[in-house]
Amino acid sequence: MNQAYLRRIGFGIALLTFWQLPGCGTSGTKTTPPPPVVPQITNFSATPATVNSGQTTTINWVTTKAASITITPTVPQTGTGPLPVTGSAVVPMTTTTTFTLTATSSSGASATQTLTVTVTAAPIVPQITQFTASPTDVNSGQTSTITWATVNAASVAISPAVPQSDDSGPLPTSGSSIAPIIATTIYTLTATSSDGTTATATVIVTVPFTLSLSVSPATVTAGSTATLSWQITAGTATALSIDNGVCSPSATPCAIPAGSATVKPNVTTTYTATATASDGTPITATASLTVSPAPPGVIRHIFFMLQENRSFDMYFGKLADYRTPRLAGVGIADTQAIDSFNPTVTLTNSHTNAKVQPFHEATVCTENLTPAWDESHHDVALSGGDAAWATSTSFTTTDFSMNNFLDTTNNVAEQKDPNGTRAMGYYDGTDLPYYYDLATFFATSDAWHSPILANTVPNRMYLMAATSFGHEYPDDTGHPAYSAPTIFRAMNTANVSWLYYYKDGIFLANFADFQLPAIGPKTFPVSDLMSRLANSCSGNTCDADSALPQVIFIDSASGGSGLDEHPDNNIQSGAAYVQSIIAALMNSTAWHDSVFILTYDEGGGLYDHVAPFQVPAPDGDLPGQCPDANNGSANYCALGQLGGNFDLTGFRVPMIVISPYAKPNFVSHTPRDFTAILAYIENTFNVAPLTSRDAHWQAQGDMSEFFVDLTGAPPLLTPPVGAGTSDWTTFLKTQPTTGTCDPTKEVGPTS
Repeated sequence: MNQAYLRRIGFGIALLTFWQLPGCGTSGTKTTPPPPVVPQITNFSATPATVNSGQTTTINWVTTKAASITITPTVPQTGTGPLPVTGSAVVPMTTTTTFTLTATSSSGASATQTLTVTVTAAPIVPQITQFTASPTDVNSGQTSTITWATVNAASVAISPAVPQSDDSGPLPTSGSSIAPIIATTIYTLTATSSDGTTATATVIVTVPFTLSLSVSPATVTAGSTATLSWQITAGTATALSIDNGVCSPSATPCAIPAGSATVKPNVTTTYTATATASDGTPITATASLTVSPAPPGVIRHIFFMLQENRSFDMYFGKLADYRTPRLAGVGIADTQAIDSFNPTVTLTNSHTNAKVQPFHEATVCTENLTPAWDESHHDVALSGGDAAWATSTSFTTTDFSMNNFLDTTNNVAEQKDPNGTRAMGYYDGTDLPYYYDLATFFATSDAWHSPILANTVPNRMYLMAATSFGHEYPDDTGHPAYSAPTIFRAMNTANVSWLYYYKDGIFLANFADFQLPAIGPKTFPVSDLMSRLANSCSGNTCDADSALPQVIFIDSASGGSGLDEHPDNNIQSGAAYVQSIIAALMNSTAWHDSVFILTYDEGGGLYDHVAPFQVPAPDGDLPGQCPDANNGSANYCALGQLGGNFDLTGFRVPMIVISPYAKPNFVSHTPRDFTAILAYIENTFNVAPLTSRDAHWQAQGDMSEFFVDLTGAPPLLTPPVGAGTSDWTTFLKTQPTTGTCDPTKEVGPTS
């Protein structure tokens, strides 16, 4: 081999050797780096995914190939240290939150996933903390106090409806009500929160086996008849007998469970009924019939009824325009003047500067107003302003401007009438044709007032007791039973028969007299009156004229029925209810010797242009000096911010005297307040006065100007000759109930 070839071989070997030497040059075996570790998130969830504010959710996560994880925002963990790569956490939630999970592997690779937990507002759950009845066992016709207390309730409803203590409106979310119980009743309270969530509770008032015995009238003249009525409720009697020869199992059988019998004793007699229960237990009841000389005069029955919260100007301010053509239509000339409002009078709301004149109200139901002590005393606009009440002790009608009514209209909740225009609205004969007819053809007054410048409860105290005995305001429920003697106790003392009828509640239940055995049991549902007027006594035939007592009081339907004509309620429905009672009287055998007095308990915060007038204070009880010891009732005998005493009447209110002996087409201009009704009863049936107020009206001739000469004038039993009918109920206009009831239409024009 030549040297060149050998040199080439040696160089190649050397080169090969050099290539295989480790660490030299770029020759040798090449090392490839491992691939990165990629983490995976196989689960990231919340249970539940939607919660209420304040609740918790459980966040769950599962990862693979992760060396560590983070969650933002952070979640609670047990102990210290990093979060586990697979785990869970209980998380409190207050707002909707999006959580982000980041999983990181050992090689630094990462994966992310998000999760949103929605938070909704928690429902407002109402709670009923109390719903009780006391007592839970009563006799039919007695009362039970239903008491309720709630938390988180925006409104409550009780079924069946319970009476409300004062003016109408929604039930308070906590309160109480005195409910008349006729039969075993299950009351259900439903409390509703602002978001519509409800809670319910029930309470049962049980009427046990009872026996009642009554006689009507309770006083008769010798030789006259009376009706003895009995009834067994809530049980079955195996036997019944009534002494003095009325009935017995061995002689004339007694009707079971209810019946009646005509009795005609010559002397005062007490009747005793004995019923035997199925277990052999005897139950007794008694009724006394007083036999006395006949009262003087021809009036045998006096009905009196007060509806709610209407001023004269609002109801009868247009009566003068109605009377003249209505009377002319039957050939009678209208000779009577009526003190009506000036149609151009303008009142200003001092808060909004809105100016309002009287206007025809477009709706037969409006929002409420407040006639309470302070508001009424401001409304009359005493000379010298509100501060003058603290020092004024004598008054004339010129001391009052009667122009502040708009100022106080929003002292109660309203939604539709910020200027208070509804205080100036009025109704006319198209709205209330039945009342306008009664006030046209019978007797009325344009000077008839409520007894006190305050709202319903103090005025109704005067109706029962001729005084409010220190009260300017209603007391809260649970107040002490008022000890003031009532007209019903006074009539018992004078042996005058009477009955008290109610539709919804019994205002007399506020008085201690109601608990007396000779008073409380004489209260009945108005359905009993309608039956007696139809000659039906406890299901048996009777004569209305004999079955009715001397005095009949009808409580207004202030409660669930909504028939009291109070603002918020439909006045036409209330007037139709009154018409049904008066029509029943006119169609009965008692019409020829009866008087029906209809009036209203106070002006309701509605405009009237006639000032109140000064009258004797009823007694020595000054405002805030209530004689009954407070039993812990909140706001008992509360005082308003304005002064004043009990020697000033309230506002004018409508009144009508309906009777065959009422002066036809008559309008009295004699100023009176409605305690004159008590004086009229007292003078007619020889009953002693209750206070200086009704004694004042006794001395002033009570209501005698409303009546014809009772010694010789024939009764007005039929309509005028030109009426074309001999039936009053056919001639008098029917009260419609089709008027628009829409408070959104209550607002009158302003300037």
